[in-house]
Amino acid sequence: MKYIWLVLFLAAVFGLCFFADRCIGKVQARAQRRPAVRLPLRYPLLCVLLLLVAPVSAWYGITHAAPLFVAGAVLLAGISLYAAWTYHRTGIDYTSDCFTFRAGSQLKTFSFSQIQGQRVAISRRTVCLVLCTEEGNVVLYSNMQGFSAFLETAYTNWCRQKGLDPQAQDWHNPADYRWFPDQPDETH
Repeated sequence: MKYIWLVLFLAAVFGLCFFADRCIGKVQARAQRRPAVRLPLRYPLLCVLLLLVAPVSAWYGITHAAPLFVAGAVLLAGISLYAAWTYHRTGIDYTSDCFTFRAGSQLKTFSFSQIQGQRVAISRRTVCLVLCTEEGNVVLYSNMQGFSAFLETAYTNWCRQKGLDPQAQDWHNPADYRWFPDQPDETH
């Protein structure tokens, strides 16, 4: 009986590795098809690591009659699958005319001319840039994949759609995270 469990465990580990390889390949292929802003790559890598730990925990729980390890393995697998789903469903896809912001089940398309300004918050490790639009705010972090490329494209197309000269704007300074005019904070 022990050998059957060992074979099942090894099949599950190889199956997870195959599944992770397929998922990462699909994400990379999709990212190469069109420009996008995505969460940092550490999120899907963490998902894969958690998925690899889950069967080990389950194996230990089954062989040592420890039901908490089995429950922990199920919880760990659920968390890692939710994190992979979040990574897949969060980001910004853009073209030269518009951008689409996706966060979970929310999906909103904006033209670049809808950007009214920006707000910037700088912490020790990252920069939070909030694009203020007529329909709401779009939050970006400097550690996201494609952050600078998106903002340069957004600025160029924003100027084009507004009829402005990109070189003539004195507030534009990417080194200081200034792509758009500052938007005042309405919180009092």
